[in-house]
Amino acid sequence: MRTAILLAGLLGHFQAAAAVGRACDPGSRPYSAWMTDSVIARQDAILNAKTEDDVSIIFKVGLFESTVIRLKEYYDADSCGQEDWHSYLLAGADSLIPRLLNLTGDITSPMDTFATGEAIYHQYDRTQNATYKQVLDTLWQALNERPRNSEGGFWFYEKYPNLSYLDESYPLGSFSSLWKTYIEPTNTTIADNLINDLDLLKNHCHHDDTGLLAHGYDASKSSWWANATTGASPYVWDRALGWYHMALVDLLENADKSGVLSQTQRDDVYTKYYNLANTIINDADNTTGCWWQVMEHGGQEGNYIETSGSSMFVYSLLKGARLGYLSGTTPKGTGYTDAAHKCYGYLVDHVVNKEADGTLGLDKTVSVCSLTTPTYEYYVSQPIDYNSVYGTAPFILASWEHEMFLSGDYP
Repeated sequence: MRTAILLAGLLGHFQAAAAVGRACDPGSRPYSAWMTDSVIARQDAILNAKTEDDVSIIFKVGLFESTVIRLKEYYDADSCGQEDWHSYLLAGADSLIPRLLNLTGDITSPMDTFATGEAIYHQYDRTQNATYKQVLDTLWQALNERPRNSEGGFWFYEKYPNLSYLDESYPLGSFSSLWKTYIEPTNTTIADNLINDLDLLKNHCHHDDTGLLAHGYDASKSSWWANATTGASPYVWDRALGWYHMALVDLLENADKSGVLSQTQRDDVYTKYYNLANTIINDADNTTGCWWQVMEHGGQEGNYIETSGSSMFVYSLLKGARLGYLSGTTPKGTGYTDAAHKCYGYLVDHVVNKEADGTLGLDKTVSVCSLTTPTYEYYVSQPIDYNSVYGTAPFILASWEHEMFLSGDYP
């Protein structure tokens, strides 16, 4: 019932908004804008005294900022946002500057750091303030000085030599695309390094039986969990695969808009994206349409439907359909948009909560998973964080794509 009410409300919103651009009617707020306001009201995605001890805060701020930047290019932020989106973007970016200007820290930190590039460039583009350019230059230098394995793949984190995670694909793809588009458009090495990293992750982590990708790999094959042939970790974690699939569809869009890839590279990314879309849909839960924390093990004791990865897949599937990368049905006959909308409806009905203060809450987002002890028991026992930005930001992106579908902004 809630889903039906939501759909009717959103259709009414878009009919009303058609005459005034993408303004929002306060009586039928789209979930993307509502969740954005909620994150801002809670101050969840800014580096401050409340969040400074969160080991993932840099990634979260960068992810949320890039999400809001995209959202306000589609919606009128002044009519759609009850909070001040513009000021929050500025405050969030500025809160990152002291950490990001630390070159050694950028080199030794997880690859999360490079998810901040879009937030910093957005402010540089607006103001031409030299400090933002200095931050971007520091990040670029750090990327080029980070350690890599014998095949040229980036280590995810200097603390863990030779380990590469699917998680790195999103920040690496985002920052590499930004740098090549706006700073060095003729530098082909940027795309070569990015494609090499994506290829290595796919080649090492691929599960031949399902087509899905494991969480990461050890290039040295010395970890106790590493596959003796590939170095791959043993399990498919939904959010790690979500980062990878989001990175692919965003990279395709950037390639088609800005030429960040050669035609051969673009076609290779498309093949990866398309094949993964089919295998991801094949692994969806039959009842909810969403995805389990440990994929390939749906229904097993301790496993659960996880919000961040599910939202990422909704986003990547709907975006691919909107841009023409997916059309019709999978080889097994499931409609691409049907699969995405089924999961989105479940998320709205079962994990989104309307709080007493008027904000939206989001449940069932796992905190952080690493490759330190990648057992099944490890993945299903990691804490669940209510209102984690790792869940709310992808949910905003999924909602935005869902709303665009309802508006008719589709091929």
